[in-house]
Amino acid sequence: MDTRSAAHYFSTLTAAFFPSQCLLCACNLNGDLLCTNCQYDLPHTYGQLLCQQCGLRIESLSDFCGHCLRHPPAFSRCFIPFSYDHPLDHLILKFKYRRNLTSGKLLGHMLADYLKHYAQEHCEWQAPDVIIPAPMHWLRRWLRGFNQADILGHYVARELQIPLASHVIKRIHHTSSQKGLSRLDRQNNLRKAFKITESDRAHIQGKRIALIDDVVTTTATVRELSQLLINTGAKDVQVWALARTM
Repeated sequence: MDTRSAAHYFSTLTAAFFPSQCLLCACNLNGDLLCTNCQYDLPHTYGQLLCQQCGLRIESLSDFCGHCLRHPPAFSRCFIPFSYDHPLDHLILKFKYRRNLTSGKLLGHMLADYLKHYAQEHCEWQAPDVIIPAPMHWLRRWLRGFNQADILGHYVARELQIPLASHVIKRIHHTSSQKGLSRLDRQNNLRKAFKITESDRAHIQGKRIALIDDVVTTTATVRELSQLLINTGAKDVQVWALARTM
């Protein structure tokens, strides 16, 4: 029995003896983490009119939203499979604030599946050279116990076989929470909050970067980070995230 067959055998055996439950409706499953009905209920962005750069839902046939037209970001585009709505928001909150790492595993695999499907349908797409998680200040990380972007990046990097560089960008200022702030306040809150050390520049220069995070709200964080990466010598920056606030 080869390695893949053995892994499938033991996975099937485990599911038979230890049935799982759907993380949303709690129905019994055979090893899966989300039932078919709950998968259909997720707020997919597929087929919607979205800004080709930041992923915001737009009402016109324009390729870009007004904000990206007036203030183009340093990142080239966003890959975001969901809008930040029910019931996906429930999974993200369980992951971030209740330390439900099983939800984090599911979310990481869903983002990886979306990216793999995109790569299969767009053969001209060039995969990034390295994945960099949005950084978290050490104090907030210590209080939460983990950086959710780092965990998502771990699953995506493994599925897509792209290197993960978790500590290239440092968050050097412990800023107040971004939650509830306006776009301008978020930008002011993040000013000079991040740093790339001289020793980490080799991970950036001339590379295509995927900047990964859980939720994109006003794009203030990913704009600041992508500008820093471009200024440090990155060839291109994409934003990979689970959800976008519309």
